[in-house]
Amino acid sequence: MLAQPTVFALVSHGAVPSSAVVPTIVHAHTATASKARRDSFYLKPAPSGATVYTYQATSPYFVVPAAGAGAYAPLDAGVAHTRSLVFLREQLGGPYFDLEAIWEEHTHYEFEERSVAKTMGTMVAEPYVNHVPTITGGVGREKLFEFYRDHFIFNNPESTTLTSVSRTVGADRVVDEFVFSCTHDRQIDWLLPGVPPTHRQLEIPMMAVVNIRGDRLYHEHIWWDQATALKQAGLLPDTVPLPNGGGSVRLPVTGAEAARMLLDEQAVESNFMFGSEWGVQS
Repeated sequence: MLAQPTVFALVSHGAVPSSAVVPTIVHAHTATASKARRDSFYLKPAPSGATVYTYQATSPYFVVPAAGAGAYAPLDAGVAHTRSLVFLREQLGGPYFDLEAIWEEHTHYEFEERSVAKTMGTMVAEPYVNHVPTITGGVGREKLFEFYRDHFIFNNPESTTLTSVSRTVGADRVVDEFVFSCTHDRQIDWLLPGVPPTHRQLEIPMMAVVNIRGDRLYHEHIWWDQATALKQAGLLPDTVPLPNGGGSVRLPVTGAEAARMLLDEQAVESNFMFGSEWGVQS
């Protein structure tokens, strides 16, 4: 007679059990999605002894992509995946991966070795990248390969540097805060699409939220303030006319001083925009 496998932990996407004989985590959906949507609610412990999270999803199949648009909730599914991963690692003692090393390898191939094939080799079968301010990147291996080849890897100036500010490492993601610096001596499609070289120095604070599945990158969300990028490139005026014809207003947009303040909190005086030289100009 075959021995029965031992159950060490349970992950459920259905009803809350009446009792939990092994460590249990439950991802429960609500009957209807709330208009004032709160992504999830944490309850610990539940009366059964299980750890329960509820999600504003309308179907118990909200974690299954094949369930379709009416049932699948990708944002909630992502949160549930991370919570399950933390829970199972605690119960099973792993596996653990060096997420920082995976991210460092990826950026090395992007910015130093400049290899499209090796960059893609650090990613899952169907990854995606989204540079949020410009909506550039790609979803899926084919589209992302084309993006890296035609608009990113060989598109960055030789002067490009990344200066690390902070890094937070979670169960399945790295949040990287850094300053992207370069001389705008070529068209940078992902940063300033369609803008010819201005030959200006750019120092732009950025943040990358990098999701990793196993030992490969799953997706990247890259953020920055596009207003400061445009200002440093000389494409954004200091003042603009008010729509009601009541004069002009000086735009509350900073240039390279934003990056310098991020690197050194003593570099720039705070609150200088509160002065009379800002705001409505007569």
